[in-house]
Amino acid sequence: MAIPSRPAVVLAFALVTAASSAETAPAQRILIPVFTAEPIAGVNGSSWITDLRLSNSGDAEVLVNGVVWECAIPECGFLPAPLQPGVTMNADLETLDGGLRGFLIDVDDAGAESLGLGLRFRDLSRQATTWGTELPTPRESEFRASKFSLVDVPVSEGFRRTLRIYELDGTPREAAVRIRIYAIDTANDQPSGSPDVLLGETERALAFFDSPVDPSGYPGYAEVTDLSTIAPLGDAESLRIEIEPASAGLKLWAFVTVIHNESQHATVISPQ
Repeated sequence: MAIPSRPAVVLAFALVTAASSAETAPAQRILIPVFTAEPIAGVNGSSWITDLRLSNSGDAEVLVNGVVWECAIPECGFLPAPLQPGVTMNADLETLDGGLRGFLIDVDDAGAESLGLGLRFRDLSRQATTWGTELPTPRESEFRASKFSLVDVPVSEGFRRTLRIYELDGTPREAAVRIRIYAIDTANDQPSGSPDVLLGETERALAFFDSPVDPSGYPGYAEVTDLSTIAPLGDAESLRIEIEPASAGLKLWAFVTVIHNESQHATVISPQ
């Protein structure tokens, strides 16, 4: 086995020290809702991949736990990344299930405000004409313990819609979310207008990773690819999707992607 050079040994010592500090420092969780390091084939020849970049705009290093990075020793990938001031890095994640069910990273509380994230998914078959679509990276404070809505989800033909729901604590257990779909009156411009019309509701169980490693890095997850399985959409033009914990102690976040079948143009609808 090769013996690391002195700089590598010094770096290893610094990283172990940083990891030890990170274990005791308060941390905030951040959801990376989708991460695909390898292209995933889609409809009409599309090929989807995500890019994740982390940036430190502060004056001190920021410790980020959960990303994979390279340095002089293999162990680096298992230690928190000490992101230096002014540095932007490409980040990789060790995801399961193709990365479509999300991943949770931790950032030390002191540096959380300095950490910037850029998460973009793009269609490689059309990359000459589009830069892709930005995905939200919600922080722990954005997860809700009460009901919330995704507003103005279109019902137009020619689009495909996917609802993704995430739970902050990835510990495997039985838990469910309640989903309600309402039709919006798109002509209403009065605050005292008629309430949205409930089209239907359902409960969906959250899926958890029963991983041999720490499963808390993988959020609880539910997905709906066909909204008509929840309610008949009829002649509705636009929907409001209401998400609510159906089990005690849940903290949820969700979003919908709307992708045009021909152009592959993508729109993201998230809680605002």
